[in-house]
Amino acid sequence: MQTQQNEKTPASSAGHETQPELLTKAECAELLGVCQRTIDTMMRQRRISFVRFSKRLVRFPRKEILRHVEQCLTVRARGSEGGQP
Repeated sequence: MQTQQNEKTPASSAGHETQPELLTKAECAELLGVCQRTIDTMMRQRRISFVRFSKRLVRFPRKEILRHVEQCLTVRARGSEGGQP
């Protein structure tokens, strides 16, 4: 008796753009090394990107948060873009 194997392969993400990872406020605060109240302030000032699904449900795209950190760098290593010669 031969059993038939069901060949279901998961969709491969290779070569496909995946959805951005969304962080909670606590995760965003931890990533930036600040408290959640600082995240609230940054949201009010529109300094960081966020997605508001409802009044209480807010998420932060990881890539946008990391881009914000990169833009806020004030001191760069020598030899890097924007650094001292």
